[in-house]
Amino acid sequence: MLYVLRLILFLCLFVTSAIASEPNLADSVKYVMEQARETGAAMSLPDNRYQEEGFQAAQASANQFHSAPFQEKLQCEQQRIREEVFPDALDEPPQSKEAVAGKLAETEKVYLFFSSAMPDTTVHSYLAALATINEPNLVMLMKGFVPGKRDQYLIQITKKNLSCRDQLQPENQHICERYEVPIKIQPSLFTKYEITQVPALVYERGDAAWKVTGDMALDYLLERINREVKSTSLAGLVNKLRGS
Repeated sequence: MLYVLRLILFLCLFVTSAIASEPNLADSVKYVMEQARETGAAMSLPDNRYQEEGFQAAQASANQFHSAPFQEKLQCEQQRIREEVFPDALDEPPQSKEAVAGKLAETEKVYLFFSSAMPDTTVHSYLAALATINEPNLVMLMKGFVPGKRDQYLIQITKKNLSCRDQLQPENQHICERYEVPIKIQPSLFTKYEITQVPALVYERGDAAWKVTGDMALDYLLERINREVKSTSLAGLVNKLRGS
């Protein structure tokens, strides 16, 4: 097809040049131009046999990108980059400098240390508790992940119902509800507070810190710390967790 187009273009240029030197070729020019128009009208581009296949591939890629598991992995990767590239973001203070009832003050932070080796039910209970109180200065921390199992663990442990299973088939789609509680990777804080046993809870106020360990519910861990620190905001968090 490209050959024919080039030939037509060449003929047009050739004939145009000939007109300038041989006026008696007008009839020949007219004939050639008519033949060119007829040839052009008869030409047609073949159908793209890959059009449907390409459309299906693009649709499959779009469906995968917008699927819940892919978005979950994407969010996990974004969080990993924030934690590993911008670790100082963990220490950014909240906007308010004053303690509010049931809220930690700017100078107060609580770190809940845990690991994937703990029973899923225990970790799940902590996630549920943090989702209830919605306290940005109370953070769940991990030292690291088993290589290759980071995404799978987060996708599983954050489910509100641990027995729920995501269904991704087009005819039977169901995505399990999940807790939106940040889980941060901070091995430096494990070293700083000499965390050798989990679960462990550290309360930090200014330059002072208190630590307690033991497999207990979050409200009991906070209460044990507060026996020494006497913080009204910690007491408020305990009351929140106990529904009073």
